[in-house]
Amino acid sequence: VSMRGFGFVPDADLSNQKKWRFGYMPHIVAVVMAMANSDDKTAIHGTQAALDYIYTSMRYVSSKGVEVSLKEAMENTQIQGEPLQTKLISGESKLSSPSSVCVKYSEQPLQKGTPLDQDSLIELIMSWVEAGILEKSAVESVKYFHSLNKLDLSDKYFAMLGASSEMGPLEYLLGFGANVLAVARPDGSRPKWSQMIDLAKQSAGNLYCPIKEGTIGANLLTE
Repeated sequence: VSMRGFGFVPDADLSNQKKWRFGYMPHIVAVVMAMANSDDKTAIHGTQAALDYIYTSMRYVSSKGVEVSLKEAMENTQIQGEPLQTKLISGESKLSSPSSVCVKYSEQPLQKGTPLDQDSLIELIMSWVEAGILEKSAVESVKYFHSLNKLDLSDKYFAMLGASSEMGPLEYLLGFGANVLAVARPDGSRPKWSQMIDLAKQSAGNLYCPIKEGTIGANLLTE
């Protein structure tokens, strides 16, 4: 939907991709490249089209079996699931102390990058700012992070949908003392909640877990 909104024809492999978890990267890169080659109005149009599609095509199934679009579910409290309770897991460790920012960078998509930190990273980002690719605030953010002796997020709250995701920032947020409102399905074959709770106990943050009838976890599509 985004590709069409940007004025490009999606790759035929996109619709035929069966193993999306392992084959999504080329398509994500294609979407980003299409957006980068679009003017501001087209970029906003394509992005909004994708969001609208998600809200109208994703389905919400209530505990009573009523199925509606995500948009309808968000607007109609009468069909939403039963209220969930909350369990708070508080960490007992000190705040993490970041010493520097390190990012792997490659000039070609999907290639292994070279680690860049501090001066080399700032130099690269500055070149993007001068070329009009990034806003200056990106450089200021990296410089700010480098200047920190301690990053304290104890007064910040983050809602994480799919909190057990391997690529998610849960560990870092908890390490910096953040309050994380985590949403993930109840444990199945993999004990993800016990791992997240152990992580929270060893951190400086707070993990808020949804509970229903004594079971930790919640399903976004049904609850």
